[in-house]
Amino acid sequence: MNASHAAFFERPEARPLKDVLTSPEMLPKYELLSRLEIPAVQAAVWEIEPIIEKLDSGIRNHAIQSAGALIGDLLTARGFRIARDARGEKRRGRVRKARFVKSGTIWELPAERDSGHRDKVAKIMEDIMVRYRSTLTELAK
Repeated sequence: MNASHAAFFERPEARPLKDVLTSPEMLPKYELLSRLEIPAVQAAVWEIEPIIEKLDSGIRNHAIQSAGALIGDLLTARGFRIARDARGEKRRGRVRKARFVKSGTIWELPAERDSGHRDKVAKIMEDIMVRYRSTLTELAK
C-alpha cells in the first residue's frame, strides 16, 4: 500500500472502514472469492458501502482505492498475487449490488512449484546426452 493509502487509514473517519476490512472473518471470504475469480472486495461491499456513503464526496474515490489497497496487502501477505490476463494486464471484475464500488482486482494464488520434478528430468536428460553422446552425434548426421 502506498503512503497516501496508508495515511488515509490514519484518519479517524477511516477507522470503521479499516476495522471492517481487516476483521478476521473477512480473510477467508477474500480468499474464497479470489479462488472463484471474483473481486475480493465483493466480500466486504455491503459493510463498507454505508461507511463510504457517510464520507465527504471528495474523498470517496480515494477511500475506495485505499480499501482495495488494504485488501491487496492482506491477500499478498497470505501468498496471493494480482491475476493477469494473457496480455499481462491486471484482471478486474465487476462488483455486484454496490452503489460506490464498481469494480475490483481479481487475485490468485501463484502456481505451485514443481517440487523438483523438472530438475530430476534435466539430470536424466544430461546423463543420457553424456552417456550416449557418440550415438546421438551419429544419429544427428
